[in-house]
Amino acid sequence: MQFRYAYTAGKEAVIRHELERSISDYVKEIIPDAHRLYSKKTASTNKGQIRQDWRNIINKDGQEIHQIYIEMYKELTDGSSYYIADVELTK
Repeated sequence: MQFRYAYTAGKEAVIRHELERSISDYVKEIIPDAHRLYSKKTASTNKGQIRQDWRNIINKDGQEIHQIYIEMYKELTDGSSYYIADVELTK
């Protein structure tokens, strides 16, 4: 699944937060037992341009039930700036 949000200078943190919230909501839709996401590992590549997150999906009992991989990056298209997040269920 891909999420795409336009942003303007100075609003990057706000848009990144909205993007993270959308990912969390999406996970809770496709996995009804999901309670929260817990960051397992974060890495940056390409001089910090691409952020990679591996997150555990935790149920209400605190048990890991799935994992997701998130690749987040910025893109400039037609003069507009976007945050893009590719989300993949890995387990």
